[in-house]
Amino acid sequence: MIFVNRFWLSFPFQREILSAKLNCRDLFIHFNNCISGIQRTVRTINSFFDIENHRPQFSLQECASLLQRFSDLRDVNNGKSLHSILIKSGLHRDVFVQNNILRFYAACEELMNARLLFDEMPEPNLISWTSMISAYVQYGYNDLGLQLFSLMCRSGLWPNEFGYSVALKACGVTGNLLMGKVLHGQTLKSGFELCFFCNSSIFNMYVKSWEVDDARKLFNEIPLNERSEALWNTLLDSCVQVSKAKEAINFFHQMLHFNVSPTCYTYAILIKSCTDLWNFHLVKSFHGRTVMVGLDNHSFVGGALVDTYSKLGFLEDAYKVFQELEEKDNVVWSSLLAGFHQSGVAEQGLQLFGQFVSEGHKLDPFIFANAFSLCSSIEVTAVGSQVHCSFIKSGFALDSFIGSSLINMYVGTGMVCHAYKCFLEVRHKNEICFNAMIAGLTFHSEDGKALELFCKMRELGLIPGHSTISYVLRACANLHKLEEGRALHSLIVKTLVDSDSNFGTGNALIELYAKRGVVEEAIMVFKEMDVPNEFCWTTIISSYTESERWEEALFLFLDMICSSKFIKPSQFTLVVVLQACTRLPALNQGKQIHGYIIKAGFELHSFVGSALISMYGMSPIKSDIYDASRVFSSMTERDIVSWSAIITAWEQHGYGEEALKLFIEFQHTSIPVDESVLSSCLAACASLVALESGKWIHSCIIKTGFESNLHVGSSIIDMYCKCGSILDAVKFFDGMERHNTVSWTAMITGYAHHGFGKEAIELFNGMKEAGLEPDGVTFIGVLTACSHVGLVKEGWQYFESMRNNYGLDITINHYACMVDLLGRAGQVDEAEALIKTTPFQSKTPLWKTLLGACNKHGNVQVGNRIAKILVELELDEPSTYVLLSNMYASASMWDHSIELRDRMKGEHINKDPGCSWVQVAT
Repeated sequence: MIFVNRFWLSFPFQREILSAKLNCRDLFIHFNNCISGIQRTVRTINSFFDIENHRPQFSLQECASLLQRFSDLRDVNNGKSLHSILIKSGLHRDVFVQNNILRFYAACEELMNARLLFDEMPEPNLISWTSMISAYVQYGYNDLGLQLFSLMCRSGLWPNEFGYSVALKACGVTGNLLMGKVLHGQTLKSGFELCFFCNSSIFNMYVKSWEVDDARKLFNEIPLNERSEALWNTLLDSCVQVSKAKEAINFFHQMLHFNVSPTCYTYAILIKSCTDLWNFHLVKSFHGRTVMVGLDNHSFVGGALVDTYSKLGFLEDAYKVFQELEEKDNVVWSSLLAGFHQSGVAEQGLQLFGQFVSEGHKLDPFIFANAFSLCSSIEVTAVGSQVHCSFIKSGFALDSFIGSSLINMYVGTGMVCHAYKCFLEVRHKNEICFNAMIAGLTFHSEDGKALELFCKMRELGLIPGHSTISYVLRACANLHKLEEGRALHSLIVKTLVDSDSNFGTGNALIELYAKRGVVEEAIMVFKEMDVPNEFCWTTIISSYTESERWEEALFLFLDMICSSKFIKPSQFTLVVVLQACTRLPALNQGKQIHGYIIKAGFELHSFVGSALISMYGMSPIKSDIYDASRVFSSMTERDIVSWSAIITAWEQHGYGEEALKLFIEFQHTSIPVDESVLSSCLAACASLVALESGKWIHSCIIKTGFESNLHVGSSIIDMYCKCGSILDAVKFFDGMERHNTVSWTAMITGYAHHGFGKEAIELFNGMKEAGLEPDGVTFIGVLTACSHVGLVKEGWQYFESMRNNYGLDITINHYACMVDLLGRAGQVDEAEALIKTTPFQSKTPLWKTLLGACNKHGNVQVGNRIAKILVELELDEPSTYVLLSNMYASASMWDHSIELRDRMKGEHINKDPGCSWVQVAT
């Protein structure tokens, strides 16, 4: 089998070598076929082979060149194959060959194989030690690099200037200032104080350890004539790398003071420092300087300008610089592509990528990474797949850097399966690659896989960052895995610096604890945060509201806006707080927040406006509905949520006609209707007993396809029942494909109120046979049915089964049904005894129900006793007097009845006259 087009697909070849099925000649012929697919190669392998002796006859230098070629291409498989050939030929024993193989493995991130080779070397020389140490430091294993450096020194082999520079770099990254100072002293003793590499690493080490004064002192000790431009640039670059841009600019002014001419690299460093300072005018200043000295067309300067302008959001300036550049290298192209992605203009960015390809420029991993990022921002998945195909054809290895971009692209376009497949193909996955995949899985609700991947990440010894931890914590919250979340909390406290002050991790922890109902732990995390941001405040306030701690949510909001470090609430924060005011209810506080909203300019926002409408709409004060209407009228942008809120508000306040008028107005908009609006309109028809209007709403429901919606269907049944059309209700109920507890309850209640008690109880039994659990509202319907039919024994059984069989709370409405049941059956004394055993502080509705029963059965003695209780509870309630007067009249006690009526007139206790209407067909 010959592989000539894709040099990395030589796994069968490698297996054949390991199984020793091919002889030496076959190995080289097969290997030559693989190499012929590469764009250029050193020499034909067959020419290095002596057919008679079956031994490769190429020089060690040619072997090194071939290994370097594989290193450049990151071609691990063919490199390993060559290593196998060298082992079989015996050339692997040469230390020169060993060092080249070591560097090959290091370049391909095969650190484990590199270390195995290093440990097997009988006498590693200085190059061997330095290569292995450098590989560790290059890929972030700085502690291992320093350990190996110490081992080299103990073996009696002293490092050269390159060895010292690598070790000093590792000290800077790890913050090991003590060891760094020791190495600094050794460089002075070894005579390397004038070495550029050593001095650069020393500056980096001091600056990265936040010892800028020591770096400045060291730099000042160097004679002026020996401070080269490169040394100045190193000092500037060290400051920029640790986000000390102001220090870099100060050093730049010193550089000018000593008449040192800045180079193109100097300006490139300074221009990039403006990104940290977020200073557009400073970029313009440096840009002007480069124009004056004629460096503005240099690729380094141009690339820095394009990159900085793009990151600051000035894409037009970046593109102008790009067009004016005479020579554009891949770095400049990559910077502009990244700028297009950051500015949200992906289509123009992909056009630029197409221009790059059409002009014949050589593609590299950075160009592809930016192209993948652009593809993730558009909905056309085919474009990303085409770019991916181009990447495969180009022959680049799928490492962690390019793999992360590819994963993000597929995740962004919703193709999480493709993203996971790419993840599995990535060689040497690092923390960034794992983070990209875990983020994608949690975003697409694959929380279980995200946790599995996190466990795999930990098994590999990779340390997750704040971002990864945040995603995994959210996965734990969604999967109800509180203990796993607590374990993660312990992990980040032990392994991550400032874990609680990190916004992402803190938010995720608060969200986890809040969702799982342990609000106190969420509060502890919140209090430990140094300066919580707006999202943290909103999350903890939401946790209070979700646990129904409305007052504490309001107090926390007050702390938020009154804190010394003022945090401006977002629209979502305001919505959450208004919901707390609605639930309390706390209308006065809600009105104060409304005033704050007006000052902050949020009122016209649809979410905030809808929350205000709901707050006023839920108020028990009828006049507050007009405040809700004013809020709705002031909204310039209305969505379905705001329309639903205002229609529901009018309906709940008893203004069904206004609700229906608004629905007619709503139909003239282009906003699609939803189930909430339709249900509110049906409720309005039910309250108005407007059957024809209800049928019209029903026809609208059929046209919009909501008839199969269970919530809407239950509202249709309720509307027909309350409008007196029980047959239409039964017909619709029987025609429903699916039923839930609400629809069963609506039909049972409808039967009960229409006097069809037996049918209601039969339907209740059918509901239980269907496997649905009744709720408290269902039992109100069942008890009402028993009351209308006179099933006292069955009523008691249903009443007791609520708590015993279903674990439901018995409310005052259930007791009212039982009092009505006993009263209708003439068991007035039993009803009175039941009322006295109820746990409610206010029993007025129950006493009124019993008084009505006394009126029906002419039980004046008990009625008088109950009336006295009611008069004491409600001195000016006319219904009590009317019931008592009617009872006297029914018992022919006319003197008492007339006396009571006169008393009502004398105390100005008036009863509103009853009324009814009839809908006239037009």
